[in-house]
Amino acid sequence: MNTRPAARTSCGPYSAETVLEQAFAAGARADLRGETSAAARTVRAAVLAALLRGVRAPAAPAGRAAPALWLRGARVVGRLDLTGGAVVPEILRIRFEDCEFDEPLVCTDAALPGLALTGCRVPAVEADRIRVQGPLELRRCTVAAGVRLERARAETDVLLTGSTLGPGPDGRALAAEGLAVAGALDLSGTVASGAVYLAGVRVAGPVRLDDAAVGAPGGDALTLDRAVLGDRLLARRLVVEGGLRMFNADVAGSVRLTGARLSHPGGIALGASGTTVRGALWCTAPFTASGEVRLTGAELRTRLDLSGARIGHPGALTALSLDRLTASDVCLRGLTVTRGTVTAEGIHVRDTLDLRIDRADELKLDQGTVGVLLDGPAHWPARAGLAGLSYRALHPVLPAAERLRWLARDPSAEAAAQPYEQLAQHYTALGRPLDARKVRYAAQRRHRAALSGPARWWEGVLQVTVGYGFRPWRALGWLAALVVLGAVVFGAVPPTALEPEKAPRFHAAAFTLDLLLPLVNLGQETAYQPGGATAWFGYALVGIGWVLASAVGLGLGRSLSRS
Repeated sequence: MNTRPAARTSCGPYSAETVLEQAFAAGARADLRGETSAAARTVRAAVLAALLRGVRAPAAPAGRAAPALWLRGARVVGRLDLTGGAVVPEILRIRFEDCEFDEPLVCTDAALPGLALTGCRVPAVEADRIRVQGPLELRRCTVAAGVRLERARAETDVLLTGSTLGPGPDGRALAAEGLAVAGALDLSGTVASGAVYLAGVRVAGPVRLDDAAVGAPGGDALTLDRAVLGDRLLARRLVVEGGLRMFNADVAGSVRLTGARLSHPGGIALGASGTTVRGALWCTAPFTASGEVRLTGAELRTRLDLSGARIGHPGALTALSLDRLTASDVCLRGLTVTRGTVTAEGIHVRDTLDLRIDRADELKLDQGTVGVLLDGPAHWPARAGLAGLSYRALHPVLPAAERLRWLARDPSAEAAAQPYEQLAQHYTALGRPLDARKVRYAAQRRHRAALSGPARWWEGVLQVTVGYGFRPWRALGWLAALVVLGAVVFGAVPPTALEPEKAPRFHAAAFTLDLLLPLVNLGQETAYQPGGATAWFGYALVGIGWVLASAVGLGLGRSLSRS
């Protein structure tokens, strides 16, 4: 409904206010877009404030509807200031469409039935601690010096869709710390050339940032620290120049950053440490991040998905931090890390950890706990941290020789024992004892490489003689070789019988075997005594026999204790 005076041939400087007052009393829209002169579209802010506060009450038509301030196409001059007061309780709505304000709109501490601006140009909106019973809307508006909504309360929705926000004096395009919203918070398509500060907000409905763009290069551009969201966070195709922070937030639904582009070189591009997400966190392709993606200590009740994402941290060590993260599933399939490491120390994945990464120079999984670890030789990083990593299963099931190449990518010597034993237990559970023995043998070889002095020498003896107990046939080979050597030596230079009349017939091979086997008496060693150089050869055989026996006993003991 467009209410105007019945006839008007010329406009006074504020004749638009007459149209406004009649429309206000009738609960109708005052549309000034058709006016050709600036004066005919000009409304004083003081008149608007007087109408809203009930100071200026136009005559009401019979059977009128509830009054409403609904102004379209106007130029508002002066400062519209509704600070610290309540408007007339009967007012149905406060709506501005395609209006231009020459001074800021100030609603600090005000109580309003609702406030909607669509397609308007406003220098600034100052609405800290405002209380709104209906929606609070700034759709497709241009606000040059930002919007302030700190500790504001909205009983339904807060909608800033498609608006363009400039920075305020503090550099923030939207300052809304402690904002409480009973419905949705929608910033879809909003372009902010300053920081958006939403720390500590409480939103019962979804928070939408789809297709929004926030620019605050070199600092924290979008902040959701300690936010409590009763539904989803939708930020698909979000573009952020600066850091996106949501440390210690609580999200009842999922977080969707699919296709988002985050850029904070040298800093944290996405920080969600300590955040709880009861749904999934989606950072899937074409998601990109220049800067660290830090999810340290985050708790995801379902899934973290970074499949196809592309991240890198120029000039720093860590590109993706999943340390102590807890999730049901983690998918890094197709992830490309252009620069920096992936660290997931202490990660806890109840079901599947998909590590089929396209590219990563280093991946740290130390002290992690995983249900099923899904990877493959084509996806292994150049360096890996595997100390303390435990898992129920590995897929695909590869031969031990392949998996040993995987373990060899961990350069830390102190990490040798546990990862090898974990892999051996994996093969044992699969019913592949030979693969398990190969892994344990490789573990002993790596352990020896870290030793020095006598311990290294003795471990070398165990390796050569019995393969640390996992290859006992080596001892038989050594024994056979020494018996042949002894038979040749003592066959050529027989020893002298101690009591010729009582001595058994001499057998060079039996005499050698009697020397080599401690605690075994074949009657040859006690009956014959070698002389000269062969005596020293005999002493050497006795010593070798004791070493060989000790190696067999110790090696077999180790082998049996790990079986």
